Amino acid sequence: MPEVSEASVDVVRDFVCNSENKRYNEAYRNWRSRTHGSFLFRYRDNSRENSHTVGRMPAAENAAAAERIALHRSSERIGFALLICFCIEMIGGTLLIWLLGSFGFDIRLDFLALSMRGSQWTTAAVRTVLCMAKYGIPSLILIRLFRLPRQVFCPLRFGSVPELTAAAGFGMLIAGIFTLLDHRDGVQLSEQIFEYKTASAVLTYGALEVTAVSVLSELMLRGCILQALRQFGDPFAVISTAMIGFLLPNHSVPARLSELMIGLASGYLMLRGGSLPKCVLLRSVFITLSYARLVLVYTGMMPLWSYVLTLFSAGAIAAASFAIRRSGRLRIHNLRTVNPGGEKFLQLIGSVTALPWMAASLLLALFWLFY
Repeated sequence: MPEVSEASVDVVRDFVCNSENKRYNEAYRNWRSRTHGSFLFRYRDNSRENSHTVGRMPAAENAAAAERIALHRSSERIGFALLICFCIEMIGGTLLIWLLGSFGFDIRLDFLALSMRGSQWTTAAVRTVLCMAKYGIPSLILIRLFRLPRQVFCPLRFGSVPELTAAAGFGMLIAGIFTLLDHRDGVQLSEQIFEYKTASAVLTYGALEVTAVSVLSELMLRGCILQALRQFGDPFAVISTAMIGFLLPNHSVPARLSELMIGLASGYLMLRGGSLPKCVLLRSVFITLSYARLVLVYTGMMPLWSYVLTLFSAGAIAAASFAIRRSGRLRIHNLRTVNPGGEKFLQLIGSVTALPWMAASLLLALFWLFY
């Protein structure tokens, strides 16, 4: 969307939905035009005649003010869901371990190492429940608060080979970068995993992370938050959602950087492909290859440089194939709305719920960075 002129504008009409999924395009337009709520950015001309009355005082309204109000209301809802996610991550594990321990399960929390100890099946089950809850519950909250229809928060398009190829290629490239950045921690994690006596518990947890957790995390980030923010401009929505993923609780800097790259790539695929499964595939490929390195690289089956080079080569070929097949249809159109990007970011983080979430997430990130 080019910069909006406030003299004559209809922000819903001028918004361009041109993904490969026509049903998603239509559903998104209908959601914005027919849903009622203060979180929707809708404005029509003529700015010289548009006014509303608050009490007895007339207040002039323009497109910039309408966007600020809608973004602030959206930020309140997103911040609330993110606070729920943060509380589940930070408190949910302790409560669940205490509850299971009181029923005689072999599990305990090591506060010094910030890790769980005890039965590997119980530990795997607790980690799985926490991961699914911290993404699933906020997703349900956001779907309800934003009144998102299914074709908007979970658009399905399983065909479209170029987008599938791009998702796999982006996942390979990000996994290659992560392998290089996380080499030291990867050695320690590999040694820890191969000390486990119950390999089936590790494999079960890994399979659930590749499948169910990937679906729920993408549902929250790309299915809900990205859709709610897209009305304020596509680049703003993609970058904001990627930064939210970066700030979500995570123990390592390489994992956070990988989450940022996944957010940018998945956000772009959502805009171009209009399909949540493509985003899930990208994350699943990344997680699978991140686990594969623990077996292939750190057991001596494959040198580190060979593994990384293989991922980079295959990923680059897949990404190039996508670019060639979709040549001329790679651009994003809704580049700007009314307010400048910096002001929109301030509105996003300035609500009564988003600001405490961001402050707590930043403090936690700094703690884990220097711990």
